[in-house]
Amino acid sequence: MELGQQLAISLQQLVKELTGYEIEPRVEIPGDLSKGDLTTNVAMTTFVKVKSPMELAEEIKKKLLEDKELSSKFEKIEVIPPGFINFFLKEEIIDSLINSLIQNLSSKPKKTSKPTFAKASAGKQIIFEFGDPNPFKEPHIGHLRNLVLGESISRLLEDQGNEVIRANYQGDVGLHVAKAIYGLLQISNFSFDPELRTEGQFPISNLEKGSLENKAKFLGEAYALGAEKFESDENAKQEIISINNKIYSAFAKASADKSADKQNDTEIYSLWQKGRSISLDHFEELYKVLGIKYKNYYFESETAPIGLEIVENNPEVFEKHEGAYIFRGENEGLHTRVFVTKAGFATYEGKDLALAHLKEKDYPDFDKSIIMTANEQIDYFKVLLAALEKVNKKIAEKTSHLSFGFVNLKEEKMSSRLGNIVSSFWLLEETEKRLKEGHKDVKNEVLDDITVGAVKWSMLKFSRDSDISFSIDESIDLEGNSGPYIQYSYARINSILTKKNKKDFKATPLKNLEAEDIALARLICQYEFFKNKAAGNLSPNILCNYLFQLSQQFNKFYEKEKVLGSMKEEERLRLVIATGLVIKHGLYLLGIEALDRI
Repeated sequence: MELGQQLAISLQQLVKELTGYEIEPRVEIPGDLSKGDLTTNVAMTTFVKVKSPMELAEEIKKKLLEDKELSSKFEKIEVIPPGFINFFLKEEIIDSLINSLIQNLSSKPKKTSKPTFAKASAGKQIIFEFGDPNPFKEPHIGHLRNLVLGESISRLLEDQGNEVIRANYQGDVGLHVAKAIYGLLQISNFSFDPELRTEGQFPISNLEKGSLENKAKFLGEAYALGAEKFESDENAKQEIISINNKIYSAFAKASADKSADKQNDTEIYSLWQKGRSISLDHFEELYKVLGIKYKNYYFESETAPIGLEIVENNPEVFEKHEGAYIFRGENEGLHTRVFVTKAGFATYEGKDLALAHLKEKDYPDFDKSIIMTANEQIDYFKVLLAALEKVNKKIAEKTSHLSFGFVNLKEEKMSSRLGNIVSSFWLLEETEKRLKEGHKDVKNEVLDDITVGAVKWSMLKFSRDSDISFSIDESIDLEGNSGPYIQYSYARINSILTKKNKKDFKATPLKNLEAEDIALARLICQYEFFKNKAAGNLSPNILCNYLFQLSQQFNKFYEKEKVLGSMKEEERLRLVIATGLVIKHGLYLLGIEALDRI
């Protein structure tokens, strides 16, 4: 058990003994190391009429000192106004913690590209749905943040001993698909040069030509054309609605008659099938670049008929209103939403009900299901989960929604955008281009890993629910709070260690260290705390903040203290080894490669 957790348990027992109150104490790490290695404000958060926070803090300190086993770990325990209790670790405890850390992290995963799906013996089975890009549309930077956050949170949860089922739910039916197919039908002479295209009939064979990247971009442009026509041309709007109905009708018929051939139901199906295949293959390229391997894929085409059935079979939950089925959210302090349209098609809400049931069917013993989407869908999921609770309380109680903020580009120039969308692929390509231009000494063999690290770090270093302005130039700054800076710090560590035969390393106790040595040692000891806190809060930015601070302290240590050839070589090499292991494992949890050289 991590030392902060041990201390929290002792504090909980002491507060109950001294005051009678049942509380959950918070043990944190001070932002300023001069205030100790651990701190708590438990005396200020416990309401006691007859004692001030300072008096209570002193009593807690006295009781802690009587606990010989626990107090033996601290050099001193101090109480400061208005009631904080600060704890300073003994040098031998720091030494012991670093030893344990080195042993533990030496056996941790070394690659970020192949997550495992082994069932944890003591952990929980968690279905984590994230990403969710829509076929026929280019994945934008909002999807990119979702994907990057999702993979990092998955790894943090796995590190805690959980089995994480990575799930992806993709909208392969809906108005956006109908808009894309309408756009395709307007283009006859296929060309990747938009200026050479004309309007008219669209041969299916045209989607067989060109590279996957170009075909996917073409689909995105077809969607943009359909979306523009839907807003500006009433005739086009009606035709798009008709295409949408044909697609849904095809799947409704296939669901009712399992032997039905959807290709015979509608001429639109061939376009849908080919376009869907191109999009999904295109998405896989992005997942591969980001090191994501999903266990399950779900599609709206499969949830639509199931959602319709669920809604129709629960008349006590869903009210028939003007031909549609609605859920009266006002009765729950929320708002009303439509779950089945008057045309008889399940809406997003109805399909999400079906998705929850499909997940349970695939994983009947799951412990928790997390769905991560943008902040704008918070109210939507409040209604959805309220409806799900009435349909299947067991599933609802284990399902939660996790949100994240919007992403915009800080730079003004976004000429490669499709419409007003910034493509995930474009952002990665542009970042690599600027990295090459600004850092010509970076080796080509690590360029891709640095690019991905730069983009991921810039998505992860901010709190999950905050809106962010992504700066490409800041993301590749080798001297700032960036992925490349952390990767560079690790490469510097590896350079030191390659100069020394690892077989010669000795577990020399850390004694009589200099100021920079002890400052680095104390930071190293904080890794477990911040790693666990990041996992507990589903917030990778907590880990980013720690790794940046650790890298800064290591570089400061390296500049001020001689390592190889110094009187304290063995002690300092242990600090270098420990720092390297922490950074490497921390980067793994963020989904970023630790590079031996840059």
